[in-house]
Amino acid sequence: MTVTSSFVSHPLPIPHDSPFPVSNIPFGIFSTEEDPTPRPGAAIGDYVIDLFRVANRGALTIDYADGAQDIFREPTLNRFAALPRPVRSKIRKDIQALIVNADSPLYNQTDQAKLLIPRAAVSMHLPFSMGGFTDYTCSLEHVTNVGRVAGFGDIPPSFRNQPLAYNGRASSVVPSGTPIQRPYGVGADGLYPCQKLDYEVELGMFISTKIPIGEHIPASRARDYIFGFVLLNDWSARDVQFAEMIPLGPFNGKSCGTSISTWVVTMDALEEAGAIVPATADVATEGKFTSNPFLKCAEDVSIDVSTFISSMYFPCRSSWEMLLMWDIGGESHRTPISRSNLKHTYWSPFQMIAHHTSAGCGLAPGDLIGTGTLSSSAKQATEDLEQASTGLGRLGCIHELTAGGKNPVQLTNDLSLVWLQDNDEIALEGWAGEGNSRIGFGQVVGRVAPVAEIPAFLRSAHLQ
Repeated sequence: MTVTSSFVSHPLPIPHDSPFPVSNIPFGIFSTEEDPTPRPGAAIGDYVIDLFRVANRGALTIDYADGAQDIFREPTLNRFAALPRPVRSKIRKDIQALIVNADSPLYNQTDQAKLLIPRAAVSMHLPFSMGGFTDYTCSLEHVTNVGRVAGFGDIPPSFRNQPLAYNGRASSVVPSGTPIQRPYGVGADGLYPCQKLDYEVELGMFISTKIPIGEHIPASRARDYIFGFVLLNDWSARDVQFAEMIPLGPFNGKSCGTSISTWVVTMDALEEAGAIVPATADVATEGKFTSNPFLKCAEDVSIDVSTFISSMYFPCRSSWEMLLMWDIGGESHRTPISRSNLKHTYWSPFQMIAHHTSAGCGLAPGDLIGTGTLSSSAKQATEDLEQASTGLGRLGCIHELTAGGKNPVQLTNDLSLVWLQDNDEIALEGWAGEGNSRIGFGQVVGRVAPVAEIPAFLRSAHLQ
């Protein structure tokens, strides 16, 4: 898309409701029509800063003698994330200084058009090359609800001893805006289109510093290995998933696609927004008070999650508030659905990373770790979120909201929700912090595309 840009004078105009104020500076990979090469950028207001061109002008704290500016020529953030955290932090501060300094190259008449690009004129790509994707299930409410509906019985004892996860498909992780094709399941006599397609509201965290095989990182040190967070929607084919779950867990039911937002909000930005908070005691969060010294960690992450079919958002209430919205059936059918908080999970993100390394598993820069579906209990919703305790107000997937599709949810007079239909669009929007410290994540959007056509002889007989 060609966007005409006029010169922008200092101070850079930043809309008051922008997710990307100076206090944020998220990183991503972008390209333009004029230069289709994917490369690192930083978001500020309605603009993207081209980091390679800025670095080439000597404006960043890097070792130019060693050609370190070439890190910003890379098509991913992997090399940048692998830099020592103090170096990355200083580069972020350099970018903030460029934005507020009237004499910086960003406001040079000759240079600005190449350094400061309207966000509307860029195409976004996956921020990292991902060698692995692990998805946890750390919400006691979610595990309880899904187990009851699916007939799995009581919570497994292991859930209360350690965070539980499975290895997902890194090859199926896609950037915001990528259509998600309705998957097929394998029946006894052929393939059948998924009839129970669902979303899952999650966060994802990207690993920065390499963790070698055999090294064990306790939860108390795990935050040093997180580059930043993105919004994550783990699309789930429930009929496929529950047909294959026993005995090895999910496989094709979770492999059709995982959508993530394209701007990575760094740990520095989240800490400055007051997002890292003391862990608090609750029946649903007891794992955070484990006596296991390896998993013990006094810190937690508070993300207030509002999930709604709307372009509106609620005022921030918590230290790290993430407002998530999804859009079912297009802009004309947007209605609020739910709200929850990451701190309501049984295990924290720091404990997830620690558990991942407990057996000696190595992690590499760019590895993606999902938090699992974020659902709050009725008590948490009523007391902490100050909202009605109904499932519609606090649960993070259709499977929970509808008791496995048995109880359709009436969203409006003319719209009920059971499972996702073709062309339904899911959009999650995230925010963190309060007042002047408020920062955002942008959006992650995905639309359900119809199932792919296949030869008739491959289809299940009842579909002929």
